Amino acid sequence: MDLSSEATERRGSVHHDTHATPPQFIQQEYWRYRNMRKTELETDPDVFDLSKRDQFGEDRKDIWRYAGLIPAAQIEAACQAYARGTPLSVPAHDAWVFENRDFPGLQVISGLLPPETQVLFTSSLMLRDLSDRAHKINLQADYDIQYPPKPTTSGLRFDSSFFLRERAAAEDHLVPKEPDKQKPLSNEQFLYTKLRWLTLGEQYDWPTRSYAKHATPFPEDLSALVTGLFPHIRPESGVVLMYSAKDFMPVHRDVSEQCQRALASFSVGCDGIFIMARGEDDGKGEHAPRSVAIRVHSGDVVHLTGDARWAWHAMARTIPSTCPKHLASWPVGTPGATPAEEKAYKKWRGYMGTKRINVSCRQVWD
Repeated sequence: MDLSSEATERRGSVHHDTHATPPQFIQQEYWRYRNMRKTELETDPDVFDLSKRDQFGEDRKDIWRYAGLIPAAQIEAACQAYARGTPLSVPAHDAWVFENRDFPGLQVISGLLPPETQVLFTSSLMLRDLSDRAHKINLQADYDIQYPPKPTTSGLRFDSSFFLRERAAAEDHLVPKEPDKQKPLSNEQFLYTKLRWLTLGEQYDWPTRSYAKHATPFPEDLSALVTGLFPHIRPESGVVLMYSAKDFMPVHRDVSEQCQRALASFSVGCDGIFIMARGEDDGKGEHAPRSVAIRVHSGDVVHLTGDARWAWHAMARTIPSTCPKHLASWPVGTPGATPAEEKAYKKWRGYMGTKRINVSCRQVWD
């Protein structure tokens, strides 16, 4: 299935104000979901869970319309390429693509990544990519970080990472560059509470909201996965966001890229509430305020193209205690782990049980 559109294929610089203030109505929706009790969230009629679309009434099905599918054979080939030739142990299923009637270009593919691919996806990001000092993380500006040595093996082995260290050993502490302003961080504090983001490929500069032409190679295996599932996307940058139970991403637009191409946003771990909006506070007709809330599960992919690519959106909250069983004990269960590594991982058992990871893969330059 070709998910691209004419809007996605247009070339040329994007002209959006990266510092624009979002409309008030989407801010209000964002805070409504931020403050909503979990029990209320479970029954909120305005939240769409595409994994349960077969239970929708006809009116809700009309809002989320069938837009095609990604065949099982294509999913299996992409996942096998990602796993360096290792086939899936359980056959994949066709993945249905649904598009929102009121937000053309907002497409959700529920459960696109099979469970074992989700485990490998998490391991590759958190064990290998996080350990590469060339990839920016949110703590590099303020701390001197003792990075693990480069791995001595390749493929599906991860023999060097922060998760092979002790949780609180003094020699592994992150040392503040200004000791009078900040305290050292233990490895546990770093990984559990302070780590917020990691960038792959083209490095996004958060203070200036721009790409600074400082690039590391985009991971070849992740590129194979993205292009295998979405052949029209040439991934040049991956913005990796790590959420804990109380973390969120405020309302914003992804408008820093210098091309008009689709974006694929992958989720693993706990569920989250994703909201999108268009229109103006005092708008009428096509400019009237509209918003949509989606419950995103582990393995889901949100594909944005056309006008939806530049819409206001936010991750209003993470929902604790929703990580699927195949990830809840991670890093226990890391592919290819030796007995010694598995023993080290047991000290971190359950890390992903409290986390949600989102990776937005996109093209940056024409």
